[in-house]
Amino acid sequence: METTQNDTIAILLANRHYLYGLLQHTFGNEPSSQLFEAVTGEHTQDALQLWLNEDSDPSAYLSLLNEVKMALNNDREKTLEHLKSEYTFLFIGPNRLPAPPWESVYRSEERMIFQESTLRVRRAYLEYGFLPSNYPHEADDHLAMELDFMVHLSKLALERFEEERHEDTQKILSSQKKFLEEHLLVWIKDFSREIQNSKTHYFYPQLAALTEKILQVDKVVIQEIMGVI
Repeated sequence: METTQNDTIAILLANRHYLYGLLQHTFGNEPSSQLFEAVTGEHTQDALQLWLNEDSDPSAYLSLLNEVKMALNNDREKTLEHLKSEYTFLFIGPNRLPAPPWESVYRSEERMIFQESTLRVRRAYLEYGFLPSNYPHEADDHLAMELDFMVHLSKLALERFEEERHEDTQKILSSQKKFLEEHLLVWIKDFSREIQNSKTHYFYPQLAALTEKILQVDKVVIQEIMGVI
């Protein structure tokens, strides 16, 4: 492979790692100044522009990020309070969550957590010795945990590629593609639809729609990278 192709692949692998980390932190942590400085920063905007092609126009999401950035600049305390309120309503409770963030809810008629799909997610984690950061306080198939697993594997893939261990890189990317097809892409559309129907529409519903697009694009990117290394 030519150096330019290696550089392109390395940039894509690094970008995957960054975006998965950003999504994991945003869904898995209560809003904070530090988190939203990263969310609305130039690095994130550049990453989205690189990731989303003409079929997935990033302009709406970039406008949202700029809107939140301006709101934070104008009144940081009030804006963070608004974001925290939305986050609590959607992901913590105490009321019934409008869009439960667990895969098993969308894969069982009873809409219950800790189902067979949860155990399959756990087995995927164990293959790589991965222990989610919130384990055992949260079910394994929480969206933030599944994204955390993709962060972990994306970092491994980048490291192995930089070490020129291309067979290992292929194996890790294959595992990520399988996890997308068997887990995240199976339920992210339903989760995104339900969160759009919730009564709050400030930030997280758009984030869910963005996450769905990023995952769809990533499956294609994985296939392309695997085809040239």
